[in-house]
Amino acid sequence: MVLSPHFDDAALAVGALVAARAAAGRRVRILTVYTAGPDTAGLTGRRRAFGDYAVRRAEDDRALARLGAGGMRLGLRERLFRDPPLPRPVHIFRTPEDVRGLTECDRIQREITRLLDESPRAQILAPLGIGNHHDHVEVAVAAMRAAATHPDRVLFYEDFNALSELCRRHHPVSRTAPFPWQSAPAWASPRAGTGLEAMSFIPRGPSAPELAGLSPGRGGGSWCVQTLPVHTHEAVQLRAVAEYRSQLPLLGGPAAVAKFIRRAHRTRGGELLWHLSPARPARRVGRDEGFRRAQGGHEVITCE
Repeated sequence: MVLSPHFDDAALAVGALVAARAAAGRRVRILTVYTAGPDTAGLTGRRRAFGDYAVRRAEDDRALARLGAGGMRLGLRERLFRDPPLPRPVHIFRTPEDVRGLTECDRIQREITRLLDESPRAQILAPLGIGNHHDHVEVAVAAMRAAATHPDRVLFYEDFNALSELCRRHHPVSRTAPFPWQSAPAWASPRAGTGLEAMSFIPRGPSAPELAGLSPGRGGGSWCVQTLPVHTHEAVQLRAVAEYRSQLPLLGGPAAVAKFIRRAHRTRGGELLWHLSPARPARRVGRDEGFRRAQGGHEVITCE
């Protein structure tokens, strides 16, 4: 089960993993959290692109079919269209100082717990909240709370904004496993990549691990990252991502997004999953131990 804050997030971040598991005969479902929007009559510009859920649902149906995954929709309304209204759309990257300001967090956590209880063998993948988008942080905090009682069954993926190395280094978890600046995916398409990297200067407020009390090195637990090679499943992912036609122009355009993803896979070795062990002291895991811990022979890069 992959938790996707919005319709395109899972495909953008771990589409190759989803395609690989589905191709291997594993049952994979994507639960999209924010799937209800306002009346589109009064929406213009970017709000129109984000708020036309009839279009976005149809895009998602086609993308899921490409990936071979099932779909579920929680039916919540994204922060951009909730009260109180945001002063500006860019304020979606500002998080509250206290977790109580994440008003849907408890409901999302209850849903995650229900899924874990009803399917004892299920694993859940959730976003880390890299980039500090309010909705991604809300989902991430809910999942991190659930991981406190199900540490081996809740894993975390790096959001699309993690294709900006600046965004990765602003996040307390992903910055513990940095990549060289020259390998940043933004170099694949410099014009669109400049905008992607510039997003790292917009966020304000605490990150998901800070709100959940799970920042590495502060007694919040041990975080390990695992690299999953994408092999031929990258092509399936890119075909699925291409279905989100209404959203791709906002991310730099379809050609740029495909270039970002290809370069990220090439320079980072594949898609990244993070493991949280809340009750264990922080420590670094060596290569040999990491290989033994990670099923399927995927390398653990680092732990904090």
